[in-house]
Amino acid sequence: MLRFLFFSFIFSLILISPTNADFIDKKTVKNNQFIATTLDFSQLKTTDNSSIETLFNIDNISPGGYQVNSLRIKNKSETDMNYFLTFGKIDGSDDFCNQLEINLIKDGQSKYQGPLVDLNLNINANNKEDFSDWLIYLKLSDKYVKSKSEFCDFNLNINAFSDPNQKSGFKYKRSILNHISSS
Repeated sequence: MLRFLFFSFIFSLILISPTNADFIDKKTVKNNQFIATTLDFSQLKTTDNSSIETLFNIDNISPGGYQVNSLRIKNKSETDMNYFLTFGKIDGSDDFCNQLEINLIKDGQSKYQGPLVDLNLNINANNKEDFSDWLIYLKLSDKYVKSKSEFCDFNLNINAFSDPNQKSGFKYKRSILNHISSS
């Protein structure tokens, strides 16, 4: 019986062949290039090029009160970028945030003037430009009627995209913290 099992085993090894599966896929694309590049920008003080973490920190602002600040955005990438400056509320009163107005000025021309909460500014930045300087004017509306102390904490978001349609390509985001409060 042992002999029969041994021959059956040997016979089955001879008849059963191993199975191999190899998958090979090859694509050839002519004149195709893939380039990886750096993607970075920084927000800097215009006075000494040091980094900015907080742009506006205003306590006890009165109706009609304002503050002016400057911002330098430096494109450190090797490609042209599209920037979008947007408002991003962190905390505080919606009514108070809605009463804040912003004016963004570049090269002596106002690029956006209106409610802070509606800020959505598209900027095409050429990588050959070393930096772009902005004058930012933040104001509490004259029409604001204070009933109590209120505040608005928000980010000024700077989103960068290599694709102007924001559907593909490189993306990058920076945020600058701001705090505004009424008395």
